[in-house]
Amino acid sequence: MKKIRGCIQSLTYLLISGVSLLCSFQLQAAVSDVTVTDVTTRAFSVVWVSDETITSADVHIYSDASRETEVSGMLNINLVSPAVALANGIAKIDVTGLIANTKYYIDTETTGTISGQVMFPLPESLPFEVKTAVSTTRENSESGIIVNDLIQYEIFEPDGATESQGTLMMLKIPGLSAYPVTAFVGDGFSIPKAVVDLNNIFDATRHKNTAVEGGLVMEISEFRGLLCDMQYQKRSSLRRVPSHEETPHISQLEVPDPCFSPSGVAADFDCNGVIDPNDFTQFLMNFGIAQQSCQFKADFDLSADGVIDPNDFTQFLSVFGAVEQQ
Repeated sequence: MKKIRGCIQSLTYLLISGVSLLCSFQLQAAVSDVTVTDVTTRAFSVVWVSDETITSADVHIYSDASRETEVSGMLNINLVSPAVALANGIAKIDVTGLIANTKYYIDTETTGTISGQVMFPLPESLPFEVKTAVSTTRENSESGIIVNDLIQYEIFEPDGATESQGTLMMLKIPGLSAYPVTAFVGDGFSIPKAVVDLNNIFDATRHKNTAVEGGLVMEISEFRGLLCDMQYQKRSSLRRVPSHEETPHISQLEVPDPCFSPSGVAADFDCNGVIDPNDFTQFLMNFGIAQQSCQFKADFDLSADGVIDPNDFTQFLSVFGAVEQQ
């Protein structure tokens, strides 16, 4: 900061004197949206975003919050972000070889193309905490077979048309799972699909994998990195878990169900089964935003014409006050 302030002072003086000056100083890269994901009995992942292209990324794992005992050397730590994701500042690290039902503490390390190495959080701050699951099981609490589906979700760049290879999908079941599950677009499936396995969702209370019932609300987020400003790089929407109806019980590849959509108008933006003032407030906050903008969310473009405008407002008003029948 002193270097920057001194450069500004010198620049001001020389500009007044009619002399030009080229100041050179380095700003530290910013890291955001650090999230612990894909937690099982023996593994977890860590994802985050940098405001510049990443050349390498790592994590440091400790057995204590004071960082006195680092256990990274006893674990398998792998950077799994594809090159296109690193170019967009998106890091994902897989950590395996862990002990079940155990707490671990995490620092991230990011090396960018401009700022060099950045540690996060800072040493004076507490590291991130995670607790591995207790166990895995094939049965739910009622002794029924747990059969969850693979959820596929298509992701495009802000223009709404370009397939967004390397974007990260994150899925969480609010109120059920303590940690989300993640997958990159194009990881094992054709672009623009990202696919996660609901069998990797662990109950936050029982700390075991759990049956994810149809109709539960899912929060699906897209990590878009440098495709957008950091303020808007993460875009989230709510959907519902599709019902599993196949017999015999085999996992299927499914797409999320929409929230309450009377007459086909998906205006229940908070997915609570009623189109009410909360939904109206969300709509107003997005009114006037057009495709191409990173702020654009297709959920509010009810007429699907690429802009959130009076046509969408008319559709919203046509279903305002509707309540889902149970």
